Amino acid sequence: MSGPVWKRLRRPGACDSCGEKVDELLAVGTVVDFAFRPDFAFCPVCYERYKGRRDELDPKAVAEQQVPPLVSRPT
Repeated sequence: MSGPVWKRLRRPGACDSCGEKVDELLAVGTVVDFAFRPDFAFCPVCYERYKGRRDELDPKAVAEQQVPPLVSRPT
């Protein structure tokens, strides 16, 4: 199974979307060698706003939706 993994981080920090400082973050990341590696962390307000849809929170994913990367195909 692959794809983004959500996890509640019980540590203070700043939201990657709005910049607000909170005591608990919701992070999206990947699991490598049984260890969670967060890519982005969001406050509960931003997470609730987007209902966990990472592609609407992640600036890189939004940019790729607006201008998709070119894929070369054999002719």
